[in-house]
Formats: sequence, C-alpha cells, structure tokens
Amino acid sequence: MADDSTPILALPGGSVWQFFVFTIPLFGVYCYFLYLAITRPDIADPDNEKFYQPRIRLTDILYVYLTTWVLYAILMTYMTYFVSKRRRLSKRYEKEGITVLGDVLYDDENRYGHCGWLCNLLCKKNDYGYVVYDLERVAKHPACDFQGGNLMGKIKKKVRIYYRYPREQVSILVLPQYPFSGQPKIDLEADWASFSETYLVSEGYNEAAENNRASTERVMTRDRSLGITLISLGWLMFLLSASVFVCLQIGEISDVYEDESSYWAWTIFAIVMGGVTPVVAIGGNLIRWKMYERWILKSGKAGKPDGSYGSLPRKARRNYLSADESVASHSVASHSVASQSQVTTSEEEDGAYIQMA
Repeated sequence: MADDSTPILALPGGSVWQFFVFTIPLFGVYCYFLYLAITRPDIADPDNEKFYQPRIRLTDILYVYLTTWVLYAILMTYMTYFVSKRRRLSKRYEKEGITVLGDVLYDDENRYGHCGWLCNLLCKKNDYGYVVYDLERVAKHPACDFQGGNLMGKIKKKVRIYYRYPREQVSILVLPQYPFSGQPKIDLEADWASFSETYLVSEGYNEAAENNRASTERVMTRDRSLGITLISLGWLMFLLSASVFVCLQIGEISDVYEDESSYWAWTIFAIVMGGVTPVVAIGGNLIRWKMYERWILKSGKAGKPDGSYGSLPRKARRNYLSADESVASHSVASHSVASQSQVTTSEEEDGAYIQMA
C-alpha cells in the first residue's frame, strides 16, 4: 500500500464573485502596463524630455504577462482536466461501489494554540479524517474483484470528510477492484451534491448536516467550476493579446533602447507558449492527478498484530476501538481465535454488505 500522504486536492472554498473581485486590482495594474506599452514609442526619442526619466522596461512587462499566463494556464487545465477526472472518479463510487461497515475517525483538537487557524488555513487539517474498515469484509463481498492477493486485517486510511465528527459502524463505499479505496458514503454524497444541483443527501443525515461540526453549507453550493473556467479563459485571452502587443512594441523601440531586444522578446514568447506552458500546465496537472488517484485508490495503513495503525491522533484513538477489539494478523496464533470471532460477528450485522444499485 502507498504512503498515506495527502496531496493538494482542490481550491479553497469561496464564490466565483470572490474570485472575480480578487482579480480586479491585478487587472487594473496590468492595464496600466499595457498603457505604458502603448505610449512608449512616443517617448522613444532622445529629444523628448521624458526619454531620460526612469521607466519600466517593456521586456520586464512581458515577463510579468507571460508568468501570469502560465499560472492561469495551470488553473485552466486544473479546472478542465483535474476537476472533471476527480468528479468521474467520485461518481464511480455511486455506480460501482460496494458498501461495508466501518468507522470514521476525526480529531478536532487544536494543538497549535492561537496559530491553529493559520495551520488549518495552510494545511486544511480540519477537512481530513480517517476511515477504518475490515478488509476481510471487502474480500468476502460477492462483487469484490481484487486479484492482488489475500486481504486480511483492518486498514486505516486518510480521507476527505465533510461531516466533522467521529462515527461508528457507518457505510463505507469501496470500489470492487480497489479494496483500499474506502470512502465514507455520506461524505461522498456531500461531494456529489457539491457539483450537482439535483442530488440530495440521505435524509438520515439531516440532523448531522445542520450540526455546526459539518461543513455542508460551504460544500453544497452551485457548481463554481464554470465561472472560474470562464474567468481564467478571459485572462488567458487578455494576456496572450497583451504579450503579442508588447513584443510588437519592443520591435519599434529596440533601435533606441539598448536594453530592449525584439529577437529576445519573441524568443521568450515562443519558449513560454510552446515549451513551458505545456510542460508545467499539462504535465504538472497530470502528475498531480496521478498522485491524487493513487491516494484515493491505493493508500492506507494496514493494521499491526498489536492492533495499532501507526501514528493516530489521541482524540481519534479514544473514539475508536480498543486494542483488544482490533483484528489481528492471521500469522499470529495467539490472536487467531479472537480474529475469527470478530469477523463472524461482523458478518451477522444487518447491512454489513450492500450492493449499490
């Protein structure tokens, strides 16, 4: 199993209007740069009194435009490629997922004092918890299609959650081909609702949705992807046009200013458009997607013979099972009887296995 690290998943919460307003000051500055490029040929004359005044090089303005172009290209690719692939993967759980019972661990203890809000802002710690479920339940499910060997013991896996409190014996959705892909069903439903205006979360969780520990108000909003994509597309068109115009203006003044070169400007433009942008925007998002897909489908920590799962938050550990209740490794004879007893009890629980429609 892969390391249980957490990749960057998504944009911070906020509306499209917040994103649009945030870009207005930057757009004003870039329009001023464009004004400088328009008026620069008029003062590119040694006889003009403004010729000797301090100035911003058009080449530097071109650098700023092209750097911003790359950033928006990354965002545009993220919205059109990464987000769409993530949603298709999430919806696979609704169509293909099998359901087993497991626990959701969540630790809301603040260990950073007054800096806790900053830690959560940077690391999104409050958005993640753990699921713990029995791999043998998955292996014995009729729909399980895993060919990678025997499945035994329990798994602890870090997951994205929307309902911020611990839960016991709740539905965990698992893809049949990936037994380590478990995700809490109700949190997946909240995720589906975040990009669907018609999906409704299960009625049994209405009380949880109104609880201040749940983050559903921020999640269950209208789809923001189209608005952010359109804003990014508008910026890309502006930056492309502005960069071409600046290159043309540099060609007009390169004979007057020794620190401006038309050949260098067009060379940098071609390198960024034809080399840097595809590698960074497309390649970067492709790598990011592979990391995310691996984290969703194959990450987790297997249970140890002593019932531990490595480092587990103190408060989450208290809300989970005791060590005596953990399913031990079948290679340890002293725990084999207790293991078989627990599995038998689990299979008798109502709703332990549910095939999704």
